[in-house]
Amino acid sequence: MSNRLTIITPVLAAALALSACRSLPTISQAPYPPSRLITAVTWDFSAGTKSRRALGSDLWPCTWARDDNQYCAWGDGGGFDGNDDNIGRVSLGFARITGIPEGHGESGFSGKNVWGAPPYAESSATFGGKVVSLVSIDGILYAIGGFWTSENTEDPAHQSGSGPLHTVVWSSDLGKNWQTALWSTPSMFGTFLNFGRDNADAIDSYVYIYYLRSGDQQHVYLKRVAKDQLLADPSTPGIYQYLSAVTRHGRAASWSTAESEARAIFRDPNNVDSPDVVYDRILHRYLMTVGHYRSGFYSESSIGQFGIFEGPRPWGPWSTIDYYDDWGNYGGAAAGDFLGMRMPTKWVGLDGKTRWFVFSGLRELDSFNVVEARFKTRGWLDWLHATPVQSQLTR
Repeated sequence: MSNRLTIITPVLAAALALSACRSLPTISQAPYPPSRLITAVTWDFSAGTKSRRALGSDLWPCTWARDDNQYCAWGDGGGFDGNDDNIGRVSLGFARITGIPEGHGESGFSGKNVWGAPPYAESSATFGGKVVSLVSIDGILYAIGGFWTSENTEDPAHQSGSGPLHTVVWSSDLGKNWQTALWSTPSMFGTFLNFGRDNADAIDSYVYIYYLRSGDQQHVYLKRVAKDQLLADPSTPGIYQYLSAVTRHGRAASWSTAESEARAIFRDPNNVDSPDVVYDRILHRYLMTVGHYRSGFYSESSIGQFGIFEGPRPWGPWSTIDYYDDWGNYGGAAAGDFLGMRMPTKWVGLDGKTRWFVFSGLRELDSFNVVEARFKTRGWLDWLHATPVQSQLTR
């Protein structure tokens, strides 16, 4: 798999000036067999630093809203209208992203701070923390994260790091004002499954959430909640349903109101981090990106260590598109934290094969970074026979 990589560090400049760049997958070490549908992915890094926005701001979970724009959250920075960590900096901000990348991601889109530090944002941030996932449903934006509020710190809008209030916040005016649910869970809540523009492609009236159990870094579980109950306290009996079994061919699932009966839908012995799942309505597949760190030490994770998987349903069965230990050849420049590989549902070509991903990291990659990916797929007749018949839940 050949890639064009824009050099981002002096060390890489010296090393790469003499040879072409490649980001080699490690499919043989992936936890699931290669996909028979999406047989390869090629990354185009040629826009490189020219496509970078919002310097000094990271994370960037996104959702496609009813107004046809995307809304994304950043952490510890000035977002699009500030710069670095000293201009318009807030602990947590929300931005509106318009357009679709062109020129391999170098142009075609722009960002505007909606909620942050005026005059660098349209509205003032009233709390802080970190958002790990966003979804738009029926015109309302919902965000999952760990938050700082006036109840737990003196200056919540500028308090760094994830806050102790693990809950859902929501906005009914496209990010200008946010409200906080009154409950909190002991650990981080999970990540939303995004079904396209304003969740219009949802398969039912439930909101699907992927999560990890406390103390278990190798398994991903799936729960769901009726969309009109999303703001209800999850400790209320019967509010949430947990996937507990699927049929042999994986076409139907069984759900339980007891979390203890949940069965993992994804497993990686190299550990898992920040699963992000979207539905691709053109390819009719669920796409998952998830980080890994085979050493077992989270401090050794990085944006270069992640896998891309696809499946016919929210619970799989999963197949590997690609699996990396040094994606992008960033090496040590990205080591220390996996901040998520995002797949904005709007940013996909008409054939479903071209996608633009958003990612961030440490040092040079502490920003809104865009990279173009091109999927290679089998013919449509082959797709009819490509789904594996074995669909056992991971235990």
